[in-house]
Amino acid sequence: MVSLIKRNVNEKTKYYLKYSSRNTSTQKYLGTTIPKDLNEQMKSFEIESYRKDKYDLLEKIHQNYLFYTQRIDKKILENEHHGFKINHTYSTQKIEGSAMTLGQTRKLLEFGLSPQNTSIEDIIEAQQFGTLFDLMLFYTKDISEKLILSWHEMLFEKTDTNNAGAFRRQDVQPYLGKTEYVLCDEVQEKIRSLIKWYNSEKKKLNPVELSARFHNSFELIHPFIDGNGRIGRLLMIFILHKNNYPMTNITPKEKQTYINKLESSYMKNDKMVFVKWWVSKYLRENKKFIK
Repeated sequence: MVSLIKRNVNEKTKYYLKYSSRNTSTQKYLGTTIPKDLNEQMKSFEIESYRKDKYDLLEKIHQNYLFYTQRIDKKILENEHHGFKINHTYSTQKIEGSAMTLGQTRKLLEFGLSPQNTSIEDIIEAQQFGTLFDLMLFYTKDISEKLILSWHEMLFEKTDTNNAGAFRRQDVQPYLGKTEYVLCDEVQEKIRSLIKWYNSEKKKLNPVELSARFHNSFELIHPFIDGNGRIGRLLMIFILHKNNYPMTNITPKEKQTYINKLESSYMKNDKMVFVKWWVSKYLRENKKFIK
């Protein structure tokens, strides 16, 4: 959090910006008058200070996780990825309204056993998503428009042939909330701009922050009629996995907080709202690699 500090020194008024967190506190001198671009300077100082505060911890997770994956038996790592796939498939489907339980998702993906009292669409899309997740794990190239469309096509090729693998052709609004998605005529252009941004920033930003910012922008574009959340969350995981960071799941219990942070980022025009939530969650869930 950044605040404006006023001090009287030798009968002169001086202004400072102060960044405070649980781990650190730092200041920046502004001068003897409040600058006209105060809000911009506060945002810039917050981002700069936040990265200094968190990036060392994130890099420590990265290095320890990389060391762990290099030493662990490949079969154990495969089992961990498999377990994550089941949990993520259950979670990402549940967030979108699926009635399937975690146990039913496991039986479906491992043994092909379809649960009763569940729509055929939910069953098929869970199966398709599981296959898509496996492909994601071994995809060696990077994010592209073609990749995004192909993932969407795979998810919906059996349940929504009219829209599978195609950007939406009509304007949409959220059922709840005040977020405004881009117009359908702008979707392709915005996706291309997002990918261009991603390519320019992927060597500058830590992958955890990069994944949060990419996801935030992707959901605001809302490029599809359906599947925006599932494809967007998978892309977020892909960015982590591609950079040898532990994958992290958004659980159904976190659904409302997750949605609120995305909307708050939009309402405040400040992606740091979502970035902070995602980074805090990430650090909390990967404590074992901070040693």
